[in-house]
Amino acid sequence: MRSKKNLLLIKKIILVLFFFLISCGGAKFVQESPGSENVNLVTSIDQNQCEFKGEVKDKVKGYSNDFIGTSEKNLIQLGKNAAVEKNGNTIIMSIYKQYRGTQSALFKIYACK
Repeated sequence: MRSKKNLLLIKKIILVLFFFLISCGGAKFVQESPGSENVNLVTSIDQNQCEFKGEVKDKVKGYSNDFIGTSEKNLIQLGKNAAVEKNGNTIIMSIYKQYRGTQSALFKIYACK
């Protein structure tokens, strides 16, 4: 009898710890790369002042209302991180899609003077 009570107590503790760990995640899911704070998100560029460095398609997944609210910020951060890797300082989000808990965006990366 005592063994069943101990097992039940252990299960409850594990369940509480599990939910605690899930809830501690916060709204920030994407790490900032050093230098990404200097990358600008713009809607257009001057072709004479900027050199095309490439493009990247980023995707984030999540289903909570809180996550959907921050998904665009996370995608932009991923775009900025990619710009740093490609030696760019400017990004344009050319496509943004949201479908069944997945958000994706296509970023064009430039190095502008």
